[in-house]
Amino acid sequence: MAGAFVGAAAPYPRTKPSENRYQIVDNYTVNRGAHSLKFGADFQTNKDWIDQLTNRAGTYSYANLTNFARDFSENATGARNYTTFTQAFGNPVHEFRTTDINLYLQDTWKMARRFTANLGVRYEKTSLPQPTLTNPARPQTGVIPQDNNNIAPRVSFSFAANERTVLRAGYGIFYARVHGNLLDTLFLGNGIYQSNISVNNTQAGAPVFPAAFSSASGLPSAAISLQYAASDFYSPYTQQGTVAVERQLARNLGLTVSYIWSRGMGLIAQRDVNLGAAGPTVTYSILNSSGAPSGTYSTPVYLFSNRVDPRYSKILQIENGANSWYNGLAVQVNKRMSRGITAKLSYTWSHAIDDGNEQGASWNIDSTFNNSTFNGNYQLDKGSSTLDQRHRAVMNWVWEPTFTGSTSTFARYLVNGWSVSGIATIASSQPISPTVNVSGTQFPGLAFAFTNTLNGSGGWTRVPFLPVSSLDIDRIHRLDARVERRLPFTERVSGRLIFEAFNVFNMMYNTAVLTQAYSAANGVLTPTANLGRGSQSQGFPDGTNARRAQVALRVVF
Repeated sequence: MAGAFVGAAAPYPRTKPSENRYQIVDNYTVNRGAHSLKFGADFQTNKDWIDQLTNRAGTYSYANLTNFARDFSENATGARNYTTFTQAFGNPVHEFRTTDINLYLQDTWKMARRFTANLGVRYEKTSLPQPTLTNPARPQTGVIPQDNNNIAPRVSFSFAANERTVLRAGYGIFYARVHGNLLDTLFLGNGIYQSNISVNNTQAGAPVFPAAFSSASGLPSAAISLQYAASDFYSPYTQQGTVAVERQLARNLGLTVSYIWSRGMGLIAQRDVNLGAAGPTVTYSILNSSGAPSGTYSTPVYLFSNRVDPRYSKILQIENGANSWYNGLAVQVNKRMSRGITAKLSYTWSHAIDDGNEQGASWNIDSTFNNSTFNGNYQLDKGSSTLDQRHRAVMNWVWEPTFTGSTSTFARYLVNGWSVSGIATIASSQPISPTVNVSGTQFPGLAFAFTNTLNGSGGWTRVPFLPVSSLDIDRIHRLDARVERRLPFTERVSGRLIFEAFNVFNMMYNTAVLTQAYSAANGVLTPTANLGRGSQSQGFPDGTNARRAQVALRVVF
């Protein structure tokens, strides 16, 4: 129950949007001597229509089961043991159009018999729509900055050292699009078209479970949050480079070793510009598993009374505050089909790092919290990404034996025509950060701006005195296999009888673990039992990673 949300079921947000897209693409190629020039243009325009207003009936969030039980039984007394209450109001229907123009020029230059260069440049321009409403208190809510300098150079080289060895290298810049989810947030972040309120249990006028507000009038002070883009907001981009050596070891056997580098620049993050300066420093007492004091943690805290604009709860500025780093070494061994066997073995060592709680350089921007432990201090949260996986080895193969050269009915239907294939995966664990559940008032006389974090910032709930991504989820060992039988019914009709098994040896592994390391109450941090215990073994779309098998008949005519 820790960290659960209680309220009416939210509508599935992807059931009602519609999109109309029109696109024109044209490319040209001109060959002149050692040069092969390519250039082209891509024009597309999208119109999105969305009927969506989630959380109309309100949602209560609780730090633990006890607090929910108390609210459930003590609501007649006006008790408020929840952490926050959220609810949405406003017009559910909105629409916007985006138009993209992309141009590119590329030259493949055969500089010498063994040396080839690829030189290119790409320009991307997106005409972004502007919000239909502006909050007079924050004019920034009516402007989405336009990025007009997305020029992306690309360069790569290949050199054939000899008949068996090729060296390759490349570098490029790649821009991310301003996706529809972000535009949706910026359109609705003014607090007028749609209002998403968030109320602490200590605020005056806060509801009592299970009540919800009937309308947007008469809401508690500082219940509405705003979101807008920073004035210098731009499209995030990555710089990517690779160096590879390809070597033919034998007639049907090849080896490729690659170094892969990527740097994400200006990744999207959110800062709460309404928090104001941090207030006094408080000290939490940390207990060990036996309940005895084992240390302390001191931190400055953000107070409700220090907000810059007391009319609003959060004012989230969407900015290019975060970065990511990726380094990888990949080794591939390829065996081309010979004697009925083809196989490929891949091994990758890599390390993915990011800051600002980016979770692998991909963050859900419609979230209504600043995504750092201390407001705007993204470097403090630098660590391994949740998508980081240091070691991963995958082997896949196909064996199509020919047992006899006979064309008899017996040979065609029983002896030949079999195929056995499989994918074996061995991978190290991915990490995740330990969290803390905060409940109620921690220190008498200090009203935190938000009661769900130790410092009152309402940001990332990770344990700030433990390293980022210090928990391991689980290693992966699995084999997926297929046995297939070809059935030549006639010259024009054939069939394939297929038997497939996923995770053949039923070596299940966790895909999520319990991350709550501590619970905070009255200024005391108490360790939570079962930290790191598995809580999920797969998700969408399979539901489970337990062994599964299926039989299929495919007919081709």
